[in-house]
Amino acid sequence: MLAGSVIACGSDTPTGPSATPTAIAVTCTATTAGHDCRASLQRSSGATQDVTTTATWTSSNTAVATVDAGGHVIHRGTGQTEIRATFQDLFGGTIILVNLSVTSVSVACVPDGVNYACTAIANFSNSTTLDVTRSGTAWSSSNTAVATVDSAGRVTPVANGQAEISARFQSTVGGVTLTLSGVATLTSISVTCTAQTEAHQCAAVANRSDGTTIQVTSQALWTSSNTGVATVDQSGFVRHRATGQVDIRATYQNVTGSRSLDIVVGFGTSVVINEFGTRGPDESTDDFVELRNDTASPVDISGWRINEWRPTSGVQTQFVVPNGIVLAPGCHYLVANRPSVAGVVPDAQLINPINDQGGLALQHANGSLVDQVGYHPDSIYREGTPMPLPGNEDSRSYARVGNDTNNNISDFARQSRTPLSSGSSCAVR
Repeated sequence: MLAGSVIACGSDTPTGPSATPTAIAVTCTATTAGHDCRASLQRSSGATQDVTTTATWTSSNTAVATVDAGGHVIHRGTGQTEIRATFQDLFGGTIILVNLSVTSVSVACVPDGVNYACTAIANFSNSTTLDVTRSGTAWSSSNTAVATVDSAGRVTPVANGQAEISARFQSTVGGVTLTLSGVATLTSISVTCTAQTEAHQCAAVANRSDGTTIQVTSQALWTSSNTGVATVDQSGFVRHRATGQVDIRATYQNVTGSRSLDIVVGFGTSVVINEFGTRGPDESTDDFVELRNDTASPVDISGWRINEWRPTSGVQTQFVVPNGIVLAPGCHYLVANRPSVAGVVPDAQLINPINDQGGLALQHANGSLVDQVGYHPDSIYREGTPMPLPGNEDSRSYARVGNDTNNNISDFARQSRTPLSSGSSCAVR
């Protein structure tokens, strides 16, 4: 561990009286753990002043050495660093060369509730130590089936047995062996699914050997055995896509549970957004949303909402269906911004015009989403692939071309406006 030659400099060479400060000189003396450095203010008269305790000290490479306010340097790693003292507008420094190695890493783990908190201490060849638990240390477990460890040294017991918890700092490894007993192990995952309109909401519960359970819906990895029939997101929400059977699986800590669902999609499944327009032929606010009952039975849509998502303002409610509105099979309900749309009188009026870029959702009175249509790539309301944005001069509507397949790009096409209201004829597809 060597100190290089002293360097001293100033930001400028001042002019003035013979006692004008001209430079800072830094000298360092080797110690067991590092160096003790001193700063001396040089004046044009030749006089000097010790400013060690009033100067500001810095190290250009703290991975090699650190320095405190008193100029005491602690070596931290092999390499080169400049130790600099700044006083008023002057500074000076010296280069320190350090040849320091990590001799060992000490690991200790203590109980922390049902888990363990581990620490890693690096021991250096200059007899100094440094807590490296969360800095530059790679943690690992020799047996993840017994215990896992995260990047902060926190150990989670998984099963009874032994596991060595190791910490690698630079090229040196230290560890400690944990013997775990009485650990409540994960025995199975139970999956339950609640039917919604064109969807299911599934939940996952972890069952443990001591009889306790843990709700793990949000922590589990969700998958579908047949994404052509139904997809599932990481909250356990299942969206129907086609008629068939599918297994919805939840995996937590390498244990998987599943639930089989029989999905029926097509005629008789939902009320849908059947047609909508975001501007009139003269680019006016001639906006409308037409709902259609695609089921085989009358549907009471009282309290249902038409929500809109906009990229600049988020979600807002555009309409709430009044009480007592029941749609017969194949019948329609029209909400518009003006008293007439393409010659058709709407059933009700929208709260605001619909934005040219965004998405629409039909929300059940219980809060579940019945149908979604997206016409912006970032829309939170969409099914499958959203449709392209309408052109600047395109006043056509988006109209459904058949039964709902839960893929907007396939379900809708641009066409001349043909809105239908409750006064229009009803026809099952």
